[in-house]
Amino acid sequence: MAGPAGARRGDAGVLTVSLAGLRAIEALATHGSMTAAASALGYTPSAISQQIARLGRDVHQPLVEQQGGRTTLTVAGRILAESASRIVIELESMSAELQAQTETVTGTLRIAAFPTAARGVIPAAMRELCLAWPELEPRLIEADSHRAVELVARGTVDLGVAHDWLAIPLALPDGLQARHLGNDFSDVLAHHTHPLADRASVELDELADESWLYEPGSVAHDFLLNTYRRSPHPDRFTHIVSEYASQIEMVGAGLGLALVPRMGRGTLPPTVRALTVKAPPLRRIYGVWRTPTGRRPALSAALGVLEATCARLEQGR
Repeated sequence: MAGPAGARRGDAGVLTVSLAGLRAIEALATHGSMTAAASALGYTPSAISQQIARLGRDVHQPLVEQQGGRTTLTVAGRILAESASRIVIELESMSAELQAQTETVTGTLRIAAFPTAARGVIPAAMRELCLAWPELEPRLIEADSHRAVELVARGTVDLGVAHDWLAIPLALPDGLQARHLGNDFSDVLAHHTHPLADRASVELDELADESWLYEPGSVAHDFLLNTYRRSPHPDRFTHIVSEYASQIEMVGAGLGLALVPRMGRGTLPPTVRALTVKAPPLRRIYGVWRTPTGRRPALSAALGVLEATCARLEQGR
């Protein structure tokens, strides 16, 4: 029986709402804007707006409002967004069980991956998935490791590619599982005129008096701080450079050393040498998913392809 202003109720007065609208409002709450929500779900901002508007008609309450040129959630919108995450996860669990019965690798698979994995692993893995299973549609969101895990937990994505470092294990919220996909080793990058540039490998102790490019708070910076904690050197950290690509260019100009992971690094310029470190620092790479969706064939296929891709990268180091 139809309610006021188009609100729809099923048997026993149960409210019937749009699943697409639930996904849209949850994405808006997670990403903060119509544009970002649309990008995450693979729609246009107009489509997201229409889905949320339909959801508002279903519940007969306004779900969004404009404040200072920004679209924000009303109280009702926030209530629905919180519920939407739980509802979508339950529906995905049911869908995974049904798909497991047919063993079909199909549908949309949303993947969040940290930037170097998004460059070094995801493109090859996605291509392999698309060739092997034409009915599967993988979609990527680039996000840092902690954010990727958060997006999985919220149900915004199906699979996260995350990492840990310095023997600090990956922290997973309740309801998530992880699979070790491989390791990403790091090398010291030096200018080709550096006295140690032609060595097969180096000890970090040999570089205790060098100047380093760094990103404050990064895992590489933390590793170097821990390594050299007993050898104070006020000028050790010089230029603050966040992007690895920028660090490589700075090394190529002879402006310092950098500790850079191999994954996603690409071909080095002629003026840069990669020095293998004895007992090299590494990042462990994981695939992360929600436990209820673990039986979905598309998820299993993606994990297998990602693990094989990481293995090929390790063998080619």
